[in-house]
Amino acid sequence: MNKLTNVFMKHVQFELSDELISAESLMRQLHDPRSGAVVSFDGLVRNHNEGHHVTALEYQAYPALALRVGRQILEQECERHGVIGAVAVHRTGLIEVGASAVFLAVSGEHRQETFAAAAAILERFKYELPIWKKETYVNGEVEWVGPDQKNALTGLIDETVPLWRARLEEIWISPGNDFRGRHGIARANHGVVRMDRIECVAGMGLRGDRYFGYKPNYKGQVTFFDAAVRDLVAEEFGIPGLCASAFRRNAIVRGVRLADWIGKRFVFQGLEFEGSEECKPCYWMNEAVAPGVEDFLKSECRGGLRARILSDGVLESEQTLRQG
Repeated sequence: MNKLTNVFMKHVQFELSDELISAESLMRQLHDPRSGAVVSFDGLVRNHNEGHHVTALEYQAYPALALRVGRQILEQECERHGVIGAVAVHRTGLIEVGASAVFLAVSGEHRQETFAAAAAILERFKYELPIWKKETYVNGEVEWVGPDQKNALTGLIDETVPLWRARLEEIWISPGNDFRGRHGIARANHGVVRMDRIECVAGMGLRGDRYFGYKPNYKGQVTFFDAAVRDLVAEEFGIPGLCASAFRRNAIVRGVRLADWIGKRFVFQGLEFEGSEECKPCYWMNEAVAPGVEDFLKSECRGGLRARILSDGVLESEQTLRQG
């Protein structure tokens, strides 16, 4: 059975598929007596990219957002160019060299607007679809390539996504888990590293952190923690000079109410994120910080905000920004 996730409207359809694309069946959907032209594009996996020999290619998508964005692009460009309709499928999962990664067909009354619509749709797919590509090279190296979430026409971040008016005071990463999966045994000691700046990779996480590439569409690609909560804990539990690293969260911010951003997209330092869920504290907090801290953090998103990374780029601490 062909596993497809469908978003369908009359003459407009965008799909994600983990199986081979059937161009013939897609083209049949565009049969219309008004049509004088059908333009199709078959994007194949090639065996090289920027001087590297590619042996394998894997696509990972954020399905709910990818389906919505893909459909919107088709609808908007069909309307803008006055064409009859468009259908497209984008592959996910592992794809062999020579296979179709994306297929697009556009139907219109005349060739000029049909070609123009197809070109515009493909350009926007490249810049806006939340789908990430993992390339494996002959030498064993792996590289992730993702969308930059910029508008294909203006090159600017979509201003409809709210901006965070916050300060990034500290950045912390750890190469391994000290507590996860260690119930009944002592914590590990992987250490926590303070960073002046950190690379954010869409769909993957923070490069160098323990959750980088942990699993597809992972909810905790980055964790935000309110510096004001650190101050409250220090006061409540009598810990002068409490370091934020004790909480093992990534980005220590000030000036934003994290609880307001669960399930919402936002832009911070020019990068786009989506809050996924509250970062719920566990009993290990009583050992990592102080007895009783677990319960203290169980309200108003005090434990932090887990988020997905939707665009590539670099976050920099407030001190680094001032020096720059």
